[in-house]
Amino acid sequence: MRWLLSLVAVLSVGLASCASHQTMIELQRPPLKNALAFSVPPGHPFYQTVTVDYVAGMSQHSFLFAEANQRQFRPKLARMLEDSGMLAPTPIAARYGLQVEFVDLNGSSIGGNFESRSRAIYRIVERRSGRVDFQTTVDAGFSARFVGLDERDAVALVGLGFLGDPFDIINLSNYIAPGNFGGGDAAWPAHAREGDLATSGYGARSGFVRGQQADFQMMRQSIAKFVLALSEDQHLPMTVILPCLYNADIEAQKAELAQRHIRVVEDDCSLYPRKARPIVY
Repeated sequence: MRWLLSLVAVLSVGLASCASHQTMIELQRPPLKNALAFSVPPGHPFYQTVTVDYVAGMSQHSFLFAEANQRQFRPKLARMLEDSGMLAPTPIAARYGLQVEFVDLNGSSIGGNFESRSRAIYRIVERRSGRVDFQTTVDAGFSARFVGLDERDAVALVGLGFLGDPFDIINLSNYIAPGNFGGGDAAWPAHAREGDLATSGYGARSGFVRGQQADFQMMRQSIAKFVLALSEDQHLPMTVILPCLYNADIEAQKAELAQRHIRVVEDDCSLYPRKARPIVY
């Protein structure tokens, strides 16, 4: 009996070592939230005058294997226009059209790490004349990495599987991302510390979810890079989001940004406690 327990212990150590030390560290680190926001002020030609004209080079659905599709992409594009103040409220107000043309769109659907990459041309055109008022080319890509076995799996094996199923690692569906016909997004985003501009992160064990995560992050990165390019071209500085902390450091940062004529907004202050509790030793 003791030899069996020893064998289980050895197997447990082997399982735990499958995920590297650095991987386990990265999985514990919370993501860095976006501290910049983009908005078009009233009076600007693009303020509430832009609609999504068309998206080319991207299928409406993905069928056999996973690939970013318009059912996923177009809602993100429309949400960006709405959040930035560019979305036209009616067809008459839509003087400009946002055209997106994917000249390269690739995804991997078999293996451990799933890659989703694209190159897209973003154009804002005057709808009646066809005049191009803004154009940029954006490269985007994200690698949804496969974590593999970790300590939780080792504990599950020793504890007779009460905390999980360590043998799920051999499930073939973990290494195949099927087509996303319905256009749904991942159940949760990949673990990527750098937010929308991250190039890699750790995805779910399920191949279907991990494939969606790769596409989800790639599309968000593509839109974020388009916004950054538009901000620079139109000389519209990004709005800096500051925490609701009234201390000397934050106040000094507010003053510095005000001198540079950079707009500042505060975080969701309702989530902050009214008064910090003192630590009693």
